[in-house]
Amino acid sequence: MPSKGRRSWSVAIALAAAAVAMAVYAGVDPEGMTATACYMLVVVGASVGAWIGASRAPRGHRVVPYLIALGVSLTSMGEVLWFALDLMGARTDVSVADPFFFASYVALCAALWVVLARGSGRGGARVDLDFTIDLLTIVAVSVLLFWSFSLQSIAADSSLSLLARVVAIAYPLADAILLALVVRVLVSRRARASLGIPLLTGVCLWLVADITYALGFDGDTATTLTGLAWMTATVFLALAAGWSAEPPTDTAGPPAFRSSAAQLTVALGPLAVPPLLELARDLRGEPDRLLQLLVGTAVLIALAVVRTARLIRSEERTRRQLEAARDAALEASRAKSMFLANMSHELRTPLTAVLGMGEILADTQLDEFQAGLLERMNRSGTRLGALVERTLDFSRIEAGRVELETQVFDVHAMAADVAELYEPRAARAAIDFEWQVDPAVPRLVVGDPGRLFQVVTNLLDNALKFTHEGRVGLTLRVATLQETGEEGPREVLELVVWDTGIGIAEADQESVFQSFSQVDDSMTRRYDGTGLGLAICRELTGLMGGTVTLYSTLGHGSTFIARIPSERPADDAPPEQPAPEQPAPDPANRPSHASVS
Repeated sequence: MPSKGRRSWSVAIALAAAAVAMAVYAGVDPEGMTATACYMLVVVGASVGAWIGASRAPRGHRVVPYLIALGVSLTSMGEVLWFALDLMGARTDVSVADPFFFASYVALCAALWVVLARGSGRGGARVDLDFTIDLLTIVAVSVLLFWSFSLQSIAADSSLSLLARVVAIAYPLADAILLALVVRVLVSRRARASLGIPLLTGVCLWLVADITYALGFDGDTATTLTGLAWMTATVFLALAAGWSAEPPTDTAGPPAFRSSAAQLTVALGPLAVPPLLELARDLRGEPDRLLQLLVGTAVLIALAVVRTARLIRSEERTRRQLEAARDAALEASRAKSMFLANMSHELRTPLTAVLGMGEILADTQLDEFQAGLLERMNRSGTRLGALVERTLDFSRIEAGRVELETQVFDVHAMAADVAELYEPRAARAAIDFEWQVDPAVPRLVVGDPGRLFQVVTNLLDNALKFTHEGRVGLTLRVATLQETGEEGPREVLELVVWDTGIGIAEADQESVFQSFSQVDDSMTRRYDGTGLGLAICRELTGLMGGTVTLYSTLGHGSTFIARIPSERPADDAPPEQPAPEQPAPDPANRPSHASVS
């Protein structure tokens, strides 16, 4: 096995020799013997190099290199036979060289087919109907173009025999099939990645040379350029055999899907080709070819109908799959919520019994050690009960089983009850607790007092938990008056809970409202809790038509503002006194802001 360095030197020398031969070919008479010798040297040398490169392919990756080498070799054999017949003065319009040329098309098309089959992710030679429709569409458009510019005149040339005309027409048809495969490879990401630049360049140059020859360009310059294109194409194809010897890069991943608009464009765009060709003939003053227009349009319409029907079915199938996935996700969410609700309910029953027996036990004669154990048990049980209640509340919210009450209640009394509950807790933690109800807040409002109380207490629980020193405060105030219909004026009641605690970084402010989430996992262990308090606040305020807004600076505390629309009873007039200044920190002065609706 030659070393990689020696192999590189061999390739470089072969390319240099081919470049010299092509340079000589370009500088001499393209019909002379020198040009013929240079041409044959490059073409035959390329076929030898292609087999050498293909023989070095690793096992399991030899199909494409061998097909490329076979295609180049068949082309070389056809060229040798064609030039031999030409030197002997024999007819070359139809000759024994033509089967070799057509066989080379078959080999190259097979190589591209294998690349496409591998790129489709099916692992075999089977391709889907969309692939076939793409090929047929490109072939149909190519045939229409070739027929308009060259095949029509060839078919009408009475100086050629029927067999010669059939052979001359067959070459552009083979080019159309090869072009269709190349275009299909270019639009496939996986196939394009495994194809390699040499093979793509070689096939494209091959097509350019063949199409130029088929269009009948005359003159030494056209002959020289066409010959150079064929020579360069065989060199690149020989390089492609060695390039393909390397295993293709793994391009695993989801296939790239075209949008519906792009697929409709591909389906309907080719329909413009026949009328455009007719328009071009009219501009050149040529007679109309209605049969070509009708046949070409009919074929393209049939392909467009099939493609559009498949697109519609694909859209329907995708929609059904999305609906099934959505239903499955909703069902799983409901099952999870029901499980949480049932488990929380089952836990609450024995926990209530344990706490009740603890209270009974506290009324008996206990020594100091037993009293300490009982106090610890009651404290842990109370904490566990709070966790169970929050989990139960959250599961009810997720399951859609929360029903809001509508009743008239005293919001001032509710604030006093909250203060009476939290002032002792704050005092035990050596934290100042401040609370105030703005005089502009009506005493009586219509709403759900239980859920409003739950929102306030959850926010205060969060504030006390993350405040080690300083102050925690509660302020109730009225925001902008909102006009409503017949039921009377509605106002936005703002529940402001602020603290001088640890604060929340701006990057983490959205995550604190997520279920079972705290700023980081370590906080769950340090501060206890389920991470549901703020999530429940967000959900409940949303159910009541409100929002929760967070203003916070890391290390300087946080301010939560729950804005909840509320109604006054019909016989309750708004207070006439303006609202005084608020002692709570102004959230507008805080540098970071996160709003959750």
